[in-house]
Amino acid sequence: MSDINYRPQSEEKRVKINNEHLFTITLDKELKNGNTGRTTHWSSAHKEKKKWAAALQASDVETDSGMVIDLQTFLEEVLGDRSVQQRVGLVVRRVLGKRQRFWDADSALRGAKELIDATVDTGLLVDDSMKYVAWCVGSQDDSRKDEGPFVELVFYAAE
Repeated sequence: MSDINYRPQSEEKRVKINNEHLFTITLDKELKNGNTGRTTHWSSAHKEKKKWAAALQASDVETDSGMVIDLQTFLEEVLGDRSVQQRVGLVVRRVLGKRQRFWDADSALRGAKELIDATVDTGLLVDDSMKYVAWCVGSQDDSRKDEGPFVELVFYAAE
């Protein structure tokens, strides 16, 4: 990450993207590209959000100091049973598995909406609005195909 200033048209605040890593959550779930389209019926999105919430509950968190703990312990002991208390930036990293290929750049984040929504349901974030999540970027990694597929949700400090 580099320092980039971005001024959203609807807000007076500037968003500063920096590289202050807070923690990384590793989820044992494959990210789908969301290319099937979003329908007006909410049930499929609701089911997918519940699956992401379950994957989050079963996930491990690696702190900036390198400590790896389960999400529930992280929520209780590190966050003190509170949501993250600062504005964050998120990287949703799709780690490819064997015989998987890169998607188009715009698909890397499209399939993550329900994952981001599930961070609120599990108590990690108060809300996923711009007030709490300054930016969100999708990326893909093919260097660990023997371990994939899985998803890493990386939290950065944001201003």
